Amino acid sequence: MPYTKNLRFILTVLLVLIYNFNYTCVWGLNLFNKKPVNEVYDEEADPKANSQAFPRQILKTGINLKSSVISGNSQQLSDEINLTPILRNIENLRSKNNSTATDLEGLVRHQQLNDEIQKAEVIINKTNLEIDFTLAEIGAERTVYGEILNTFTAERDKMVARSNQYSFYSNGVLWAVGEALDIPTNRYPNLSVPSGILGIIAGLAPSAFSLYAMHQYNGKKKTSEVEPNMLAKLFGYKTNPSIEYPDSVWKYLNSKQANKNSRFTRKEILINRWVSDSNIASFTDKNSSKQLDVITASVAQTKGLTIATLTARQEMLNQLASEIFKMKRLLLELNMVLTGEKSLLDS
Repeated sequence: MPYTKNLRFILTVLLVLIYNFNYTCVWGLNLFNKKPVNEVYDEEADPKANSQAFPRQILKTGINLKSSVISGNSQQLSDEINLTPILRNIENLRSKNNSTATDLEGLVRHQQLNDEIQKAEVIINKTNLEIDFTLAEIGAERTVYGEILNTFTAERDKMVARSNQYSFYSNGVLWAVGEALDIPTNRYPNLSVPSGILGIIAGLAPSAFSLYAMHQYNGKKKTSEVEPNMLAKLFGYKTNPSIEYPDSVWKYLNSKQANKNSRFTRKEILINRWVSDSNIASFTDKNSSKQLDVITASVAQTKGLTIATLTARQEMLNQLASEIFKMKRLLLELNMVLTGEKSLLDS
């Protein structure tokens, strides 16, 4: 009948439109999440937001264990922790000391050498503990953020799975009923109307559930907490005793790399890296108070706590910890000066 043919034509057109709409949405989502073409990263260049799809290592220490002298960065750390004068004395006493000497002067020099080595060991051990002190707090924060992130992602995944479940069930049931009504239409033409209506609904229902699932992609959004983390001081926010940096670590982060005519301090290079890292998509502007309030957990922001911001915090804390860990490589070289395996750079 003409009425039935028209209804089937309309149904076909709607199904084609629905298919194209779903395809366009998925294509748009993939385009939105497409990683940028990776550029050669330059530590001295001003950062471009989310321009690095595959970040590379930064702030290399420049240590060569086979070299007879320490690296410039190790020498710099030695200066910052006031170790250099003691190491100079050790080198001087060691050059004059004769282990076979039995005279009083030789014994005095030997005792002085041991005293200076003990002083140096105290400073190196203290700096090492200050590094561990900082990393312990960063590790504790990463654990908390990881637990919250797991909760957010689990709830998001449940919502998406439930949406897909409803989509499959509704699509199958509606199409089954619609086709069942379509079978006797040669004897009962009026059944083509409800059959067509159910077909339309069967096409629209999965699309509605798919749109809902896409809406859940970023998970729930809650007001961000006010509990400053180890990122706060890096961006000039107020701190409390539990998130303060020891002097040796803070000086290291705020100094420029040795043997490089650098525009930026280590801290600034690290922040620029975060801006350019596309894996930290929610952080694009180091001067944005709205972004920094949430990332540093210093100021509450409505709907600020999300999967994206928790991921950003974790990645930034991971990279911060990695750079602080490199101080231990420098301490190894300084310790090698104590044992006479290496020497300081010429002053």
